Amino acid sequence: MKTLLAAIDLGPDSAAVVKRAAELAVGLKAALHLVHVIDEAVALYEPMVEISMRHRLQQGATQALQGLFDGLPGALKPDSEQHVLLGKPDRVLARKALELKADLIVVGRHHIDPMQDLFVGTTAERLLRHCEVPLLMVGRDGGEPYRSLLAATDFSRSSHHALQAGLWLAPQAQVSLVHVFEPPLLGFLRHDSLHTDSLMAHQKARIEREVKEEMSHFLADDAQNRIHTEIMAGEVRDCLLQAVERLQPQLLVMGTHGRQGISRLLVGSVAMSFLSAPPCDVLVSR
Repeated sequence: MKTLLAAIDLGPDSAAVVKRAAELAVGLKAALHLVHVIDEAVALYEPMVEISMRHRLQQGATQALQGLFDGLPGALKPDSEQHVLLGKPDRVLARKALELKADLIVVGRHHIDPMQDLFVGTTAERLLRHCEVPLLMVGRDGGEPYRSLLAATDFSRSSHHALQAGLWLAPQAQVSLVHVFEPPLLGFLRHDSLHTDSLMAHQKARIEREVKEEMSHFLADDAQNRIHTEIMAGEVRDCLLQAVERLQPQLLVMGTHGRQGISRLLVGSVAMSFLSAPPCDVLVSR
């Protein structure tokens, strides 16, 4: 990764977003671009009359971005540029990421105020839909390097891209790779617990063999050495919440387009729920 774009809304979490983005940029020896988008819905009332207002907004945002960068510790000051742009946040950010050839977009948590630039919910969904770049949401304060990573995978291209990005961002982290499958026919077999347990054990063993086989193609040998794999059975979101609670990762990684099939992990249907209420930093990729 050579270019990071940090989308800054100048809200309460902005300092944490800048700190995390700077820490990643320094570690990756990447350039960092701090971008604030002034929502056209706020600024464009009467274009001919409000030119001075827009100028003041842009000037104030530029000073605020510079202040956030200047407030970083000396060791966390990568090559950086600041950009203040006008328009719809998701469209402007997608265009800027394409222009800069960004390898990662870093965003913060949303705020309740609907007049602020919101980088979750529909904005994040649109951004992910129109942009191929992985998106990292900073869910907690702190800019120390990631030491623990939880990745959800179904071995689809989407989850592969997400895991690869996670390994780049956290080269020293211990990784828990979790595959969730939804056992078939449980609704019809609950009256026969022994039969159900037998089917579950058989299914889980089959999935474990599939995971081991695909791991050899999915990951390089050096990456496999720091990865612990786990198979969970049940509803995807519930299992991932349990894994987050038990493992307390600093970074949760998932794709947005799951693979269909008997051993599927439909992470796309739950990725947005984790972005809307991140239990830790969350990295998602198409």
